[in-house]
Amino acid sequence: MGTIYIDDKAVEFEPGQNVLDAARKAGIDTPYFCYHPALGAAGSCRICAMETVPQKEGEKPRTVMTCSIPAQDGQQFRFKSPKAKQIQKAVVEFYMTNHPNDCPVCDEGGDCHLQDTTISVGHAYRRYDGQKRTMPDQFLGPLVYQTMNRCVTCYRCVRFYQDYALGDDFGAMGSSNHVLFRRTEDGAFDSPFSGNLVSVCPTGVFTDKVYRRKYSRTWMLEKAPSICSGCSVGCNIEVGGREGTLRRVQPNNEESKVNPYFICDRGRYGSHGTESHSRPKYVSEQGKVVKTSPLDALKIALVRAEGHVGILGSVEEDLTTNLALKAIAKEMNAPFSPFISPQQEALTKTAVAANHNAPSISDIEQSDAVFVVGELTEHAPMLDLAVRQVIKAKKDVYVLHATPSHLVTALNKLQRGHVKALAPSQWQDCLTQINTAVHDGAVEDLWIKDVANALKQAEKPVIIGVAELLNTADISLLNTITESLAPAAKMAIALPSAGSVNAALTAQENSCAELMTQIESDKIKTLVVVGSDPLNTNNPHWHALHDKLDQLIVIDKVLTKTAHLSDTLLPLAAWPERDGMTINYEGRLQRFSKAFARKTATIDAHSMIETLMKSPETIEQWLTELAPTLPQAGDDGIIIEKDKLKCTELPLEQKTNPPAIQSTQPQVALSKWFGEGYVADHAPEIRSLKPGSSASINPKLAASLNLSNGDQLMIICGDQKLVRPAVISSQVADLTVALNQADMRLLQADIASPLCLERTSELFIDADKKEEIKNIIGSASVIMMGEA
Repeated sequence: MGTIYIDDKAVEFEPGQNVLDAARKAGIDTPYFCYHPALGAAGSCRICAMETVPQKEGEKPRTVMTCSIPAQDGQQFRFKSPKAKQIQKAVVEFYMTNHPNDCPVCDEGGDCHLQDTTISVGHAYRRYDGQKRTMPDQFLGPLVYQTMNRCVTCYRCVRFYQDYALGDDFGAMGSSNHVLFRRTEDGAFDSPFSGNLVSVCPTGVFTDKVYRRKYSRTWMLEKAPSICSGCSVGCNIEVGGREGTLRRVQPNNEESKVNPYFICDRGRYGSHGTESHSRPKYVSEQGKVVKTSPLDALKIALVRAEGHVGILGSVEEDLTTNLALKAIAKEMNAPFSPFISPQQEALTKTAVAANHNAPSISDIEQSDAVFVVGELTEHAPMLDLAVRQVIKAKKDVYVLHATPSHLVTALNKLQRGHVKALAPSQWQDCLTQINTAVHDGAVEDLWIKDVANALKQAEKPVIIGVAELLNTADISLLNTITESLAPAAKMAIALPSAGSVNAALTAQENSCAELMTQIESDKIKTLVVVGSDPLNTNNPHWHALHDKLDQLIVIDKVLTKTAHLSDTLLPLAAWPERDGMTINYEGRLQRFSKAFARKTATIDAHSMIETLMKSPETIEQWLTELAPTLPQAGDDGIIIEKDKLKCTELPLEQKTNPPAIQSTQPQVALSKWFGEGYVADHAPEIRSLKPGSSASINPKLAASLNLSNGDQLMIICGDQKLVRPAVISSQVADLTVALNQADMRLLQADIASPLCLERTSELFIDADKKEEIKNIIGSASVIMMGEA
């Protein structure tokens, strides 16, 4: 640490910081536009000017741009000198010659960095009386809105999109005073991180189109620090609501230990699924609205059950909710499980237990070798963004996958030959060979040797797996490989849902099997389902269980298939509408606050505890044992001790392994889209970008079936069959058919289930269907850009 002096005030700095960094940390309100803490400085805006103080006899003061001057011990600067102030004011006046005077109607108003800077430097009058330059706006899809006339050419947008997020469909065009920032053609961005253009733009060129549509201003919002429920990363967000509805989601603050500056598009726009017109808002019995409070209706329904009750929580819910449901179930002597299948329970508990040494996003960014198993972008986008920083730093990144992925596309541009596509049933053998090579055993595959060598030679290697795509044996192998590497090696398993750790820690042994057994044996005639959708799975067993129930009570914040089939439907408060706590993939316990209340009554964990529990102190006791000191909303959270993340049993280890399959038979692989999720699937704007159903296959398999892009492919799995348009992509592993979750449910198929394939006739495809197929192939071509 060193010391510089600004206006005779001592300012401490860390090695590597520039003068602007140090000044900002010291609370000196230095103006800047092109600088961003995560992106660095471009030196293009010229507004962070200060004047140097001569250190030697005969030396004269110099005007410097502080964003490009490394801080060195003993340096002295004048921020408030007349010359520095004159430059700062002149720069703002220059930018304002073309900037429109649309602050009263600008969606950035109140959050505008240019607006704040203009006032802080004292610019008030426009002396230039010439015509303002005007620039054409571009249609950028349903998420981001562009107003190009507001641009000050700071290049932050391009530096984030291309240099930080490694996107290539957006950039700077033109020159001199006619630079435009746009895509090569109109339409939505390809990147899963495009919404961050709204955050990095200092002037309002890029604004949140969803927030814009829900007309509001920042000072009108009821805001609170919250946690994203989109995936297991648990990003820190700020939620803004108004008049009982969600208006805006954005990153919380740059000091966050989880996600300092950015969030993914699923996190920013997916939460708006709770504003869907179909959301349950009132109590309904047999599909008819009943005028009563949700809690009264729940109490009446439970009395009607006469003690024959079971409770199904959710892997999507927070710790507070699952803990409350578990405690209520215990007082009622009722079985409780947050899992919809014993397989899900076994896999989740295995993955949570494996995350005892999980890296943070910062750890991943600073790693010198990363090995990813699975399509990371589509399951945990912010972990993918951290891996991209390793790629950008030219450190080794290797990816084993089966279906198209944005991370594979990005990696192929900068590190050729670092990806390997294998059918899901072959992953275990590949990981076994990597484990052999890490222990200096003989293997023939050059790619496997390269992966093992990169991991062994690294000082801070990181291995990341995707739980939803792995079986328990795969996770065990990844754990073994990690333990064989350098002491600083870390491993993370991206968990299936935001509440996976919450569910694993609150579930008793075999909790789901016990719940299902009691329904089968008629001991339970009423099932309470909270935030879960068991009747929308590829497990037909739940439909048989539903037939045995007298009463199905569903409490949820979105209208699911299970909610459709419920006897009693009650509204549940979404995360931004309540207080709660949750634990992310790295074992970080975080608290979130209620930002706003809906105008209609909802149920949450706290109201259930107050209404239904006799001894709520048992919950406080459980939390005290988990963490003696609980976090506050907006702070860094608390990392749970490793021993407390261990789950006790893995009862179905063998059942979660892949089914036996012949080496020449095609098999199923799960293909997810980065924007989908339990709540996000109900958000109209982001859902409008979701690709249609298709069957992605490898060119070799397509040639063997005489298939071209768009041809109809019949997929047969056991007794089930499905016809989907074929999309040919070299990112799909050989002998693999990549299907989305909905199609896997229709086929009642699991990952690596064997398939039979047939090319079908196009004689009966109508014109509308052909247009839909063209759109599917068009959207799939986005992922194929940059392929080998």
